Amino acid sequence: MISLIARLATWRGLAALLVTYVVIFGAILITLGQLSTVSGGYGILDFDQGYTAERVAEVWGSYGEQGFALYRRIQFLDILNPALYSLIAAALTYILWKGRGVEWLCLAPLLGGIGDYAENVSLFLLARGYPKISEDLVAVSSTLSLIKNGLLILGLLPLVVGLALWCVKRLRKI
Repeated sequence: MISLIARLATWRGLAALLVTYVVIFGAILITLGQLSTVSGGYGILDFDQGYTAERVAEVWGSYGEQGFALYRRIQFLDILNPALYSLIAAALTYILWKGRGVEWLCLAPLLGGIGDYAENVSLFLLARGYPKISEDLVAVSSTLSLIKNGLLILGLLPLVVGLALWCVKRLRKI
């Protein structure tokens, strides 16, 4: 996996990832705007810091048929989103730590993507069963949402520290 990230940690590799990410995330944002309009201001549960069965019923109950069609589009696009943002962060982390003997730190950003995929699968299963809402699956999904957020923060620490060290090194040259 580190060799794949090393191959992506070039200007060409990063440019390809960034362009793809902008297209995918842009499509998600446009669809989110449409969903918000259709649902009366509700978004998606992915952005909540944990949720209850009542919250799931409230959000999804606001969607209607058109809203669920938009939500399914978001879920489809979200198949690529975690991989893209994780690989971008991993490639940048690799660049910042290259040659220091700790290139394995580039794997840390992948944690957030893995957590995001776990949450996405649980939300897909919940949506598939809607209007029936499994309290147990909501509890699992909500927990995965919190774990995802923690993993995103943990996964970005090597990138942030590497960027800070890079900035300090650049400032010392001035």
